[in-house]
Amino acid sequence: MYKVGVVGPALSIERILDVAKEFEKNIMFLPFPYKQAIETKEIVLQHRKGVDAWLFSGPIPYAIAKSVIGEDDSLHGILSWETGLYNSLISLLLQKKAGFKQISIDLPDAISTAEVRQLDAPIKNLLIKQFPADVNEQDIYRFHHELWEKGEIDGVLTCYPNVKERLEQKEIPVSWITTTRLGTKQTLISLSEKAKAQYYQNTQVAICFIEAEKPDLEQVKEELLYDIQYADLKMEEALLRVSRQLNGSFQKAGKGDYMIFSSRGDVTNHINILQETIQKMHDQWKQPIAAGVGFGDSVLKAEYNARKAVQRSRAANHNMIVIVDEQGIVEEYRSNQEILSYISKSDEPEIVHKLSEFQLSVQLYNKIRSYVEQKHWDTFTSRDIAIELGMSFRNSQRILLGLRKAGLVKEVGETKSSDKGRPMKLYRFHS
Repeated sequence: MYKVGVVGPALSIERILDVAKEFEKNIMFLPFPYKQAIETKEIVLQHRKGVDAWLFSGPIPYAIAKSVIGEDDSLHGILSWETGLYNSLISLLLQKKAGFKQISIDLPDAISTAEVRQLDAPIKNLLIKQFPADVNEQDIYRFHHELWEKGEIDGVLTCYPNVKERLEQKEIPVSWITTTRLGTKQTLISLSEKAKAQYYQNTQVAICFIEAEKPDLEQVKEELLYDIQYADLKMEEALLRVSRQLNGSFQKAGKGDYMIFSSRGDVTNHINILQETIQKMHDQWKQPIAAGVGFGDSVLKAEYNARKAVQRSRAANHNMIVIVDEQGIVEEYRSNQEILSYISKSDEPEIVHKLSEFQLSVQLYNKIRSYVEQKHWDTFTSRDIAIELGMSFRNSQRILLGLRKAGLVKEVGETKSSDKGRPMKLYRFHS
């Protein structure tokens, strides 16, 4: 079942789970309440692997989570705050029959103050203070309390329930800006659709091809046939164990060739087990292992993608798992736990034409560009590409020269000369 971690103050989570009851058929909601918003960092990092997606009670925990793990499709927030602001304002106005002349409001940086100032409210002056999402809540309390002590405000709107409680203890009129039931439901509908899409994707067919390089009979002629057969049996045993963990079906396709039929969800969730097994097989039997996984909505498409994947793995020549899905997206899982993702095709005819002029593939171009972006390189050399992508120095020079002539990269200088050789040209992709 699709698991969603719900993060926010206890009261907010209680409200969210009440609305979420009608979505519990397809989604399991796991509550992660906090006392202070800054705890969001620890919650996300500690429980990230145990959920498929996160739902944050508002823009504050959502912004904190983004600061920890960056832009991520798994992050969802109930971010429609305008109606909640009106509700909290009405709640505040009801606390005092004479009305309010000026109030202070705290807002996270992500919310524009211009929109707040356009509120058609019977208040002469709004004192708005913006804070970073991970601010110490003591600073927010101090901001409102000092204004009250100076007589500059007669009411408060705050995004922080703890601040609200402390101000109430000082008998200061205050209301908590929180999300609404409608805003919560709209976000849950979006999450429900994503859960359904994830379910259908996880049930796609997955086929794993594993190929062990055949031993050179001339080199092993002194070795007993028994030892070779024993190595094959141990290899089958290791892959049978993997097949069981993938809830898959294992087949031997030939001498040193194996297939595992499973589902996309099982392979994705246990890719590390497959990766560890491939590495152990290589270390134990000292033979190159090629492993390719194909996903598809039919066995035919999955097998086609798996064959393309194992071909790429074989060409890489360093025991990595390659995955190809129905969209043409390629993922390379390397032995150093590094993952490189790129698309094997392009929907830009101009780029395809430029590459074909210099006999370069779209896949190779996307792979190099993706790796440079993943490494956050501003500039790079042919040696960088050769070392990181496992190709010869001469080949990387030829590729970058072709990309430069095609107008896809440009020379931006040279490395500093050293005793080890001539300076190398520095390249950068055109933006």
